[in-house]
This record gives sequence, structure tokens and C-alpha cells, in this order.
Amino acid sequence: MGTNVKAFLILILITLSAIPMANAQSIAIQASKSEYHYGDYLSITISVQKVTGKNAILYIIDSQGTKSSAIPVQITNQTTTITTPVPFNVEVFKEGKYQIQIEYDNTISSTSFQLVDVGNLVLPFGSNIIVPQWTSGAITDTMFFKFLVEKDVIKISGKLSDKTDIPDWYKTNAKWWTERKISDSEFIKGLQYLVEQRIVKP
Repeated sequence: MGTNVKAFLILILITLSAIPMANAQSIAIQASKSEYHYGDYLSITISVQKVTGKNAILYIIDSQGTKSSAIPVQITNQTTTITTPVPFNVEVFKEGKYQIQIEYDNTISSTSFQLVDVGNLVLPFGSNIIVPQWTSGAITDTMFFKFLVEKDVIKISGKLSDKTDIPDWYKTNAKWWTERKISDSEFIKGLQYLVEQRIVKP
């Protein structure tokens, strides 16, 4: 290899090392699915090249371009997976395309997904608080049942009575729901069946 060729190659290497790597991202984000349905839990994975000790800042942007408040995300490892504590609910999220944007180490990355209504039965917003309160006895069967009927999740004929009794054993299903062992639909259908069989009398 000639001296001129070697000098040229060395010059290229020096030049390349001085150019910032535009394609090297210090952070990347990916949703677990491209399409979610009501009742699904959003799960995202964040990958970083280096842990700086600072939080990443996450935003959710809906199809109208409305941006959520800043959500701080603690980054302690190069890979972080986050799953929302509550599923998608029609009371909070409309159908459409969503973008998740994250900022970290002076870099912005984003991913997108589609939210589609396929007719899933979904517990109302706030159930992640109400269900554990019911299983612990903090609220009565009547209060819990009224919450579900007023949210039009459980269907009854006639008016609600002043006292509703739900079998204690059904609280096992509630515990399974909080542990994500059964879906919203399974929990709702089970309780609706008890109503139809007159085991639970509204």
C-alpha cells in the first residue's frame, strides 16, 4: 500500500473520529405492542447508552397533539421496562394514535402505538383503588356494587337496594385481578353471572 494511500486512510479515520455520531442515540424507547386495546396495560422499554444519575422525562402525546405533563422516570440501569399500574380506559384515553416521547442526556427519542376499541369489558377508572378497598373491607359490598352499576359495568334490572351482599369467596377473584392473573373482562363477567343467577341480589 502506497504512502499516499496510507496517509489518506489515516486522515479519513482522524476526520471520522472528530465527527459526532449522529446515529448513536443515548436513549431509545419502544412500546411492547404497536396496537393496544382497552383493558391492556401499556408497557415500554427504555434503553440508554450510559446511566448519568439523572431522570429521563417522558411525555404522552395524543392524536390531536396534546402533550401530557412531564413524567419523570428514574434511570438506574441501561435497560428499564415500565408497565402502567392501570390499563387503558375509555374514560381517560380516546381511540387513536399516540406517541411516547422521552428526553434524556440531551437526546429525544419516541415511539408510537395505536389504541383501538375492540369491545373489551373494562373496569372503570379508579378500580385500582376501589377493588383493594373492597377486598380489605374498607368499603362495603353495597358501596362496591353501586360503583360498578353507576359506571354501567354491571347491568341490573330495576333499582339498587340499600344492601347488596357479594360472596366473600368472590374476593379471591378480586385479588387475582389486582395481581393481573385475570382480566377486567373475566372479573366483570364473573360478577355479572352471580347477578344473573341471583347469587348477588342488587
